Amino acid sequence: MANATTAVQDREDKLIEELGFDDHFHEHEHGDKFKSNFITKYIFSMDHKIIARQFLITGMIWALIGAGMSLVFRLQLGFPEESMTWLRPLLGKWIEINADTGIGTLAPEFYYALVTMHGTIIVFFVLTAGLSGTFSNLLIPLQLGARDMASPLLNMLSYWFFFLASIVMFYSLFLSTGPFAGGWVAYPPLSALPQASDGSGTGMTLWLLSLVFFCDFSRIGWH
Repeated sequence: MANATTAVQDREDKLIEELGFDDHFHEHEHGDKFKSNFITKYIFSMDHKIIARQFLITGMIWALIGAGMSLVFRLQLGFPEESMTWLRPLLGKWIEINADTGIGTLAPEFYYALVTMHGTIIVFFVLTAGLSGTFSNLLIPLQLGARDMASPLLNMLSYWFFFLASIVMFYSLFLSTGPFAGGWVAYPPLSALPQASDGSGTGMTLWLLSLVFFCDFSRIGWH
């Protein structure tokens, strides 16, 4: 029995030495799968479990942003007669103050932009990437008994395409003309005519660019 145990351990040690990985059913005392340093292990990682955590953390950040947007426009809907001037330090010109009553309300075009961005963020960046990306990366190799995804490099690139899409979308929130305001599925004419609304110009362009990177991540990743 002792000889058999030693033989198994020697075989595992040889596997780790030659290929740089162990399987999921043993501890990684001898080194991680890819013998990586901090940067390649936790940032540019090809380990499906680390990539799952990256999707989870990024998705949670987007969930907070999307929930904040939802809270703002639902406050306007739920309490239309209440002043929202307390949000002016945060939203600036997007809070319009009535000169006669002094009541602050969301600018109509910004209200639609919030609804648009909330829908985009929740559907794409939270549900599709944040949840599906997390659980697909974490569970599929475990369920199959595989050491990792079929292509760890492409799997890593899929997250960074998603991260790039996130950066572009986040940047569009701070445009002076406002983010895209064409509805969840980019309804025309708001999505077709730059003059249709403040967000139909640069906001629309960045929205589309972000979704291009998002689609790239979907094609090369866990899908």
